[in-house]
Amino acid sequence: MQQSQDANTPKQFSREQRWEIVQTLLQRSNLSSEAKQAFRQAYPNAPEEMLKTAVFHTYVDGIEAAIDWLVDLELFLHEPSHQLDVAVTYHLLYHLYNWYQFNALLPDGKAGVLERLKEIKELASDRDIEAILATVEELESMFEGGRNYYLD
Repeated sequence: MQQSQDANTPKQFSREQRWEIVQTLLQRSNLSSEAKQAFRQAYPNAPEEMLKTAVFHTYVDGIEAAIDWLVDLELFLHEPSHQLDVAVTYHLLYHLYNWYQFNALLPDGKAGVLERLKEIKELASDRDIEAILATVEELESMFEGGRNYYLD
């Protein structure tokens, strides 16, 4: 699993400090626009539609899914007869999985994927099967686990 190169990782902070950081995040009034600006700065090659989707899966609906999951866990502790809602879990996993894929794709952006497809076409005209397979494997590793329907 890829580790962050950033010195500011969540585990370096105490539980209380992490809670304060979460509260700061939740109190931001322009969260989605701030997130979009941060993504644009971090991934200058990513097209606008990829940035919008990344923001949605992390800072818009992703945060709500994470909160819902935590609330569901707490409800279970209050009332063990409360069944943990698998739909709430799936909703969070959906956003985490999409972020996982975007994390691989954002550095190259849609243009990077399209460039690799163009490469495959050129290699096909040269009948260079080994190079085609290598490029396809590179694309597969970018997607790691399935198709991302938000590239359109």
